[in-house]
Amino acid sequence: MKFENLLGQHGTAVAKRLGWKQGDEEESWSKKAIDSLMKKLQKHNKEALASLEMALQCEGRQRTDCVTIPRSLDGRLQISHRKALPHVIYCRVYRWPDLQSHHELKAIDDCRYCYESGQKDICINPYHYERVESAGILPPVLVPRYTEPPPNIIPRLLRMSHVHEGTSGSTMPCNIDFSNFNNLTASFIGQVSNQKQDEEMDTTMAIPQDVPTIEVPYEEGKYWATISYFELNTRVGEQFKVSSPTIQIDGFTDPTSNPSKICLGLLSNVNRNQQIESTRRHIGKGVKLTYVPNQGTLFAECQSESAIFIQSRNCNYFHNFHPTTVCKITNGISLKIFDMSKFRELLVESTRCRSFDASYELTKMTIIRMSFVKGWGSEYQRQDVTSTPCWIEVHLHAPLQWLDKALSQMGPPPNPISSIS
Repeated sequence: MKFENLLGQHGTAVAKRLGWKQGDEEESWSKKAIDSLMKKLQKHNKEALASLEMALQCEGRQRTDCVTIPRSLDGRLQISHRKALPHVIYCRVYRWPDLQSHHELKAIDDCRYCYESGQKDICINPYHYERVESAGILPPVLVPRYTEPPPNIIPRLLRMSHVHEGTSGSTMPCNIDFSNFNNLTASFIGQVSNQKQDEEMDTTMAIPQDVPTIEVPYEEGKYWATISYFELNTRVGEQFKVSSPTIQIDGFTDPTSNPSKICLGLLSNVNRNQQIESTRRHIGKGVKLTYVPNQGTLFAECQSESAIFIQSRNCNYFHNFHPTTVCKITNGISLKIFDMSKFRELLVESTRCRSFDASYELTKMTIIRMSFVKGWGSEYQRQDVTSTPCWIEVHLHAPLQWLDKALSQMGPPPNPISSIS
């Protein structure tokens, strides 16, 4: 529909701005979103209307001011039963209808009230944000064909496998609460900063020129993960293969076949006890997983009114936590739980030193466990995830396949298993 026709049909400021709506977003929802924006700007920031109109007209070709609305208590805006961050809503309406998450957006340098700044007002100018496009497929891993492992590398690699293991000898996972992580980060970084240089991987160490290498590229298949649901130590229902970049795992009973949703409420278990029943009633909206194709990054956002508990060795690695740490996130909190670039760092290092043990250890990074409502670890009565009433296990396909291909190119281990080993 042309802009003039749309304006003539509706004859309002809302319709005028609806003329710039991109893509095939549901028009009624878009209209409500823009209507809500107009009301907020009329009430709180009338001057920003001109800035918004100019931004939409010039499509970012010239500099425009921030267009701000007050930040809500949880930072999100509800439009017709759908709740999302304001800048995501209006970037989706006006620029990128396929936008999935705020993790795909980056504010321009001139934006004074960007979402990340945490100020009481938030800028929703769609041209004050850039789409974080994939920089292309991750670089391949060069697997050297060493006949002997290079010296002095294996000790450092094995040390990295046990970052922050501590001296207590306890295997019980420690717990981190991300609900108030800003304060935690400041104190925690101070504790580990002295260790960090010694413990970080030296990924700049070059492979000797006389050593032949084989390129192992990063590849993705149709499905990026397989998700299994458990009650205590029993798997319930079939495994779910996931292809949608966003997957909602909730406690409801939606019978429709939706590839972007897993409804745990539909799954039955004859051995279900009262504690499991009670826990299932509190899962609610559960957790939303957002996968960034080609980058291999995975985010988890708690949408339940109850907490979600996550154990991801990859997440713990780039946060310098103990490998088995369990991270707690509450409603509205989003956490990066897998970073493929960090996984690649470790894969590169393990193949350089031809350490099959260290490479095999990386398989643990491709498995992520999450429990609903009830946590486990040193601060809880439950020491293991299999003691929690309701939990899921996520197996990531791409990193495991990358690891498997790298291992197959490394040749046989230097000390193969035999009947006399």
